[in-house]
Amino acid sequence: MTPSPKIEPRHQRLQAIVYIRQSTPKQVQNNQESTRRQYQLAERARQMGWAASQIRVIDEDLGLSGASSRRRTGFQSLVAAIGLGEVGIILVTEVSRLSRCNSDWHRVIELCGVFRTLIADEDGVYDARDPNDLLLLGVKGTLFAAELHILRGRMRGNLLNKARRGELALRLPVGFRRRPDGVVVQDPDDAVRLAIATVFERFAVLRSARAVHRHFLENRLALPRCAQTGATAGSITWVRPTYQMIQQILTNPAYAGVFVYGRRRREAVPGDPPEMVDRRVALAEWDIVVPDVYPGYLTYDAYLANRRALKDNLYNFAQKGRGAPREGIALLTGLVVCGRCGRRMAVSYGSEYHSYHCRRAQVDYGEPLCQSCPVGTLDTIVSAAFLDAMEPVAMEATLAALETLEREQEAVDRHWQLRLERARYEVALAQRQYDAVDPDNRLVARELERRWNTALGALEALDSEYALVRRTDLMPLSAAEREEVRRIAADLPGLWRAETTMPVDRKRLLRLAVAAVTVTVDRTTRRVDVVILWTGGATSTHAAFLPPIGIHATTDAAVIARIRELSRKLPDHAIAQALNVLGLRTRTGKDWTYERVRSMRKQHGIPTDCPIKTGPLEPRADGRISAKAAARRLGVTPSLVQVWVQHGVLACDQRCPCSKQWIRLTDADVARLDGSADVSGLPTLTEVAEDTGLERDAVWTRVRQGDYIPIRTPRGRGQWEWRLKERPAGNEPVPPCAIGAGRHRGEQYG
Repeated sequence: MTPSPKIEPRHQRLQAIVYIRQSTPKQVQNNQESTRRQYQLAERARQMGWAASQIRVIDEDLGLSGASSRRRTGFQSLVAAIGLGEVGIILVTEVSRLSRCNSDWHRVIELCGVFRTLIADEDGVYDARDPNDLLLLGVKGTLFAAELHILRGRMRGNLLNKARRGELALRLPVGFRRRPDGVVVQDPDDAVRLAIATVFERFAVLRSARAVHRHFLENRLALPRCAQTGATAGSITWVRPTYQMIQQILTNPAYAGVFVYGRRRREAVPGDPPEMVDRRVALAEWDIVVPDVYPGYLTYDAYLANRRALKDNLYNFAQKGRGAPREGIALLTGLVVCGRCGRRMAVSYGSEYHSYHCRRAQVDYGEPLCQSCPVGTLDTIVSAAFLDAMEPVAMEATLAALETLEREQEAVDRHWQLRLERARYEVALAQRQYDAVDPDNRLVARELERRWNTALGALEALDSEYALVRRTDLMPLSAAEREEVRRIAADLPGLWRAETTMPVDRKRLLRLAVAAVTVTVDRTTRRVDVVILWTGGATSTHAAFLPPIGIHATTDAAVIARIRELSRKLPDHAIAQALNVLGLRTRTGKDWTYERVRSMRKQHGIPTDCPIKTGPLEPRADGRISAKAAARRLGVTPSLVQVWVQHGVLACDQRCPCSKQWIRLTDADVARLDGSADVSGLPTLTEVAEDTGLERDAVWTRVRQGDYIPIRTPRGRGQWEWRLKERPAGNEPVPPCAIGAGRHRGEQYG
């Protein structure tokens, strides 16, 4: 071969780089002649005068497109070598091998012109410093870039034409299989089909993807996952379901038998360098939709209804829906619409006074609050209307409830049966493989034996788990349970008000019949007008008057009167105990305490005849006196009075530990403590302990319980002893002392 006159000695002192590239891995595998021709360029470099040690072959970019240089590390190293002045000539079969991107191509030409690097293809040798060669290289680069665009357009057109007929072979979701002739069928595995069908069946009942996910987790059900690539492509593995798996099944149109092309759109994200990402587009913007291509698990109308339900559940996103039923006490969350501005009203849970309010204009534009309505008032109106509307279908509800329970149990049991069947098959397969091997070949037999044992262990664990589920969740309904279901379902109002019915259950029932609730509040007359839009399209109008402002924080007049009555003879903490015993609560549903009674008396100006703070010797209205006054009357020290109180000798009233003690000291109590009482025939405390076989502390415990009446009597000079008188039969023991708020057992108040 005659060397080109453009090759100078300085070029031959540098490297000769042979750059090899093919656009796709399929071309590398099938078009091997092209690859062989490109490798033969190394021989051409030797014929042009380069030594073998100076020839470098770059083939790292085999299987990569020339439309971009981002992933082509071989091209990047080539450009770097040119920039370092190490390259004398670049050899390619055609210059389109270097790049089909104009920006990359012209950058290479510019570098070759600066560093005097030659470019050679099968048509000749080009010098980028020569104007004619530069023009020719530029035209070739432009033509190759245009050719890439034409090829892409032609391939894209063919692909779209095939997609419009629904014949484009896209990746199938789990639950489908493609036969060798290209026809798509449902997966022949019963367990796979049942799992997919269960997702749609549960969503039809629960209307929430999260609720479907909880159903699978609570019943310990698995979902299939199909390997798409690799050596295990097409194999099914069973995994614990995630929420994303449930969401993907519900939103994939293939399960409705529809072929869709264009669910995602590739967009450029600004950056250095820019990045191409795939974004999902809205259902209305899908490019190609061909129905009845696949054997569906549900109808296309049901699929669209599921998509609408999922969109309605997106309450906290930009396009707000009604939101999924949740645990909050407000039954109409997401259903209430403002009758003034048409916006959806939100729920305020910030205080004890819950309300539906429309404050979007206030938040966005600083305008006044549009309107608000108490949660309790509106929920009561709509609940009553709902129960009235549902009364004619009580028997149908009974039958539907039983049918739903039985169908759900049957589906869950079917899942378990198929899991057990699959586990038994794995055991049988492992056994056949073990039996087929030569017993002397321990290298293989040992591993097959381990697999067999593993399969047996998995089957045993699954059997135990299924037995547990059968004893708990899958136990069939007895005749009594069936009758109970019929009774509960027939009594819809009772079921609605039952404490075991959770707010989320009431919301699900309500949404079966109610589509929206429009509310208009007249602030002047305190009147609320309610328009209920039922799911069938009918409407009904209701009206009610709102309670006065602040009524939610106003104590009932009967309770105030009771506090006024009890204040004449009881202290505040005893009044609180009496109110709680009667089952009375504050307006917010809380128990009465000393502080709340005291605050209520102060608010309504109710005096008390039993203050807890008086002079040291002043008695209370109920006759109780302070411990100091009791000690003075008995002629003992106050500390001894406190000891008697602790042992149950004296009855006392005390609001809380370490607070002031109030002693009940009658003439009879003085007589049995000053030594003047007749104790003839009464046993001493020691004798009682010996007769009953109890310790002295246990005897004092019975004294505190009111079983014995203690009497103090002199035993000698300066000494005293206790005699115990058993309480007569038929008299209910009354402990003489109770210490601490909420622990009064010494008297019955009220």
